[in-house]
Amino acid sequence: SRRRHTRSSLVSWARRCVQETGINAEYMGIQKMTEAKNPILENQVKEINDFFKYEQYADPQTRDKIYLSHVEANERSNVISKVQYLLALFLHKGSEYVGYFSADFDLSATSDKIFFDFQGKQILFYCCNDEIVPAKDVFLKRRVQVPKKYQKEGHNKIIIAYRNDYATNGNGLHHFVDPEDKEEYVYSNFEPFAANKMFPCFDQPNLKGTLKLVTVTPNNWEVIGNELELATLPLTNLGQKLLDLGIPPIMITKELAESNYKFREFKITRTISTYLFACIAGPYDSFESGRAKEEGYPPMRIFFRKSLRKFVEPYVEEFFNVTECGIKYYEQSFGYKFPFSKYDQIYCPEFNSGAMENVGAVTFTENYVFKDPPTEETRLRFTSTILHELSHMWFGDLVTMNWWNDLWLNESFATFISNLCMSIGVGLYKYQTSWTQFHKGKGWAYREDQEPTTHPITATVENTEDAENIFDGITYMKGASSLKQLYYLISHDTFCDGLKEYFKTFEWKNTELKDFIGSLQNALKRAGSTIDLDAWVKQWLCTKGLNELRPEIISKDGLITEFRVHQEAAVNGDPICRMHMLDIALYDKNFLATTVKRVLIEPKPITVIDILKGKPTPVATYLNVNDFAFSKIQLDAPSIPAFQQELNKINENLTRLMIWRSLWDMVRDGKASTKDFLGLVVKQAALEQVEPIFTSALGFAIAATTWYVPIEFHKTENTPLFEMVIKRLKIETSENMKKHLVNHAIAFACTHEHKLLLLQWLKEGTQIKDAILSQTNKYSIIGKIYEDKDFPLEEKAKLLQQELDKDKSDEGLRAKKACEAALPNAENKAKLWNWFLDENVKENEHMIFSAMAGFMSWEQEDLTKPYQEKYFDVIVKIFEKRTRSYAEEFFYLMKPHDNTPEILAKFENLLKVVKSEEKTLKKCVMEEVEDIKRVMRAQKVYREGVKLQKLIYQK
Repeated sequence: SRRRHTRSSLVSWARRCVQETGINAEYMGIQKMTEAKNPILENQVKEINDFFKYEQYADPQTRDKIYLSHVEANERSNVISKVQYLLALFLHKGSEYVGYFSADFDLSATSDKIFFDFQGKQILFYCCNDEIVPAKDVFLKRRVQVPKKYQKEGHNKIIIAYRNDYATNGNGLHHFVDPEDKEEYVYSNFEPFAANKMFPCFDQPNLKGTLKLVTVTPNNWEVIGNELELATLPLTNLGQKLLDLGIPPIMITKELAESNYKFREFKITRTISTYLFACIAGPYDSFESGRAKEEGYPPMRIFFRKSLRKFVEPYVEEFFNVTECGIKYYEQSFGYKFPFSKYDQIYCPEFNSGAMENVGAVTFTENYVFKDPPTEETRLRFTSTILHELSHMWFGDLVTMNWWNDLWLNESFATFISNLCMSIGVGLYKYQTSWTQFHKGKGWAYREDQEPTTHPITATVENTEDAENIFDGITYMKGASSLKQLYYLISHDTFCDGLKEYFKTFEWKNTELKDFIGSLQNALKRAGSTIDLDAWVKQWLCTKGLNELRPEIISKDGLITEFRVHQEAAVNGDPICRMHMLDIALYDKNFLATTVKRVLIEPKPITVIDILKGKPTPVATYLNVNDFAFSKIQLDAPSIPAFQQELNKINENLTRLMIWRSLWDMVRDGKASTKDFLGLVVKQAALEQVEPIFTSALGFAIAATTWYVPIEFHKTENTPLFEMVIKRLKIETSENMKKHLVNHAIAFACTHEHKLLLLQWLKEGTQIKDAILSQTNKYSIIGKIYEDKDFPLEEKAKLLQQELDKDKSDEGLRAKKACEAALPNAENKAKLWNWFLDENVKENEHMIFSAMAGFMSWEQEDLTKPYQEKYFDVIVKIFEKRTRSYAEEFFYLMKPHDNTPEILAKFENLLKVVKSEEKTLKKCVMEEVEDIKRVMRAQKVYREGVKLQKLIYQK
């Protein structure tokens, strides 16, 4: 009966389309459909045609920023169940596509709170339980209402046909044209609240549903969905097939059929959340895993743009091998087989993040397409990303958080477990230095946990804007670090036992924090442990901020009489102490370590470590070796000079990196001079042979010279760093390290003489064996030349064009935008500024961001200073009118470089006028105020050090 009613609505709409558009109905079998000798059907067609009026209606407030609140999500989930979606996408080349959508769902009670989220261009047709409703009555403010008067308790069916523009900012259904071969590609990206930008849906994680995907695309396109493909057919004589699926054949226009398009049907998905649905389409090339199904692996493929094949192919076997090892490790650790029918991995152009865990169709940034041989650190990072997304198939896709306040259940877990897999997984021995890379990532969390906008790991998320704001260092790295601490506390076997119960109990469901912790608590009971996780949860997951730990040693006659650990809250955190379990290293005069493991730091200001009483007084001490705790580690007074002098003698790589972090924290906190720290980098980095440590030290140096050194001293501090890098480059034997040295030589180049050397590299090569410039290196050098007024315009243009003639890729186009924006020309700056503010510009956002990156050069203060005042005049409107991604990039790329009391005052005044509901802008401004204060403190310490040096020199 429901099928017949739906069919009648489709017939009515089809006939009206034919009448008003002149489409050849007979061509697609419509005439046969409308002439069916069925008296019931004929009566229904007549009845519907009496009041049906075909129209196209656009939401007049589609640009307004409408977010879904937690309250609204709960109101829907309280009454809606058994959601089933059918989605037919007619993916045209060009700027727009057409969709046909139906949703079947049950209501336990009718409600005036039922609506679909939808940020679309036009609705062509709307039908609610066989009632055709004018779109203008239901489509407003990015929502499609389900009128209560048409609802029914029990089963309901909604049908919507719509037209939409492809996205150009990476969220929704993004469209990209390959500049090399002009082929077009589209891909979806939905987390947390962008599925509704591709099709109408209940866009919240706890209203899981199934999806039946059907596509019509150009004949040479591949289509990748969440599930396996069922059928691929030409469009001719497709009418009955569409009717069987409940899709009106009128959707297949004569233009489509004559343009050599193809129909595809996919299997119905399992019950999953809307943000995990996927559709990727285009003339993709691919590789398929040779593993047989009998070996226990799902079908696996890697997709990429055709023009990238030569770059992808050398790393395909490694890509598949990492994935296979990850599947085996996770299946064993989770006690649950891979939960989906296939596993595709797709490189996507202009991707906004590292990757996205769509069910069975994981999307990756093309930054992981290695056009030049990658460094080992880059390969390690890519491996971590592969395993991170793979783990989501269980933690996030199979079992999903109920609402975004438990986003950490997805991201923290995936970050931790992927690094654990790399460190102990069978077949992954090449990546066992993963915890060093993990610690580098913790810097992100340390920084954000000291901002005024920090939040507990289990954050308060009132709406989907809040959800967008917590994809941050707290959710990823602090949460992952907390899990590493928990793992150390309860043991590997107990941790995995709890995971097995969790997946078995909550498969295909939504969960909250209590469910996850409850499974671990049950595992502890089974292991005979008396550990109560409630206190740990309250301290670590429900409070915000960072703790600082500092050792204090009291000695007599060369022996420790008391070893204290002082604990306090860092800036902007809750005023609490937490429990930490960590390892402590005591170093003798030869810097050989005595390590005491599993030391419990109590949740109070001072913990006395009795086990260390009577041990020899160390030359230096480090808390938290092996990095199981999440805390800012302060050095005691004797340890600071000892580590500064003998850092290269510390044998443990992870510990050496952590000491660098502690020294850097002192600079950021205004407790040590940036100048002294940079001197240490010049001395110690010249000796460092371990890649992640070397790049961390030089990364700290770049941040220091960019922000914590007053601008008038930039060249003073960058020059010794540049000279150290060049000197080491000439004698370095490691090809891997040479890549990093070349990168940092370009970064530290600041004088005209430095740039002349880079120009010589560009024209003649480095003349150093294995020190080869990558394409990115070449564009970076040209960018430095472009911003410098001492190089003639003709030479700049010639250099850039020579590279563009060899490189037709999108990277080249972005480099061109950045270089041209960097030109030291007032007229050029004014033109670009107006372009950035023009809301009607159709340019791809990623291209605009490249231009922004070139606009605000440190070397062009005279040209960019006028835009400091203009920045504060327009920034509020930018956040009101533009996309979130655009507004945030504008905020950070176009902000004033000066960190002065005047600029601080302007940001503080801006904070006063930002509306409370403009949460994203408020967050950005609050963090900027805090960062400027931090920079001003560090620069003050720097200037005081310079004055002191002058006095000493004069004496």
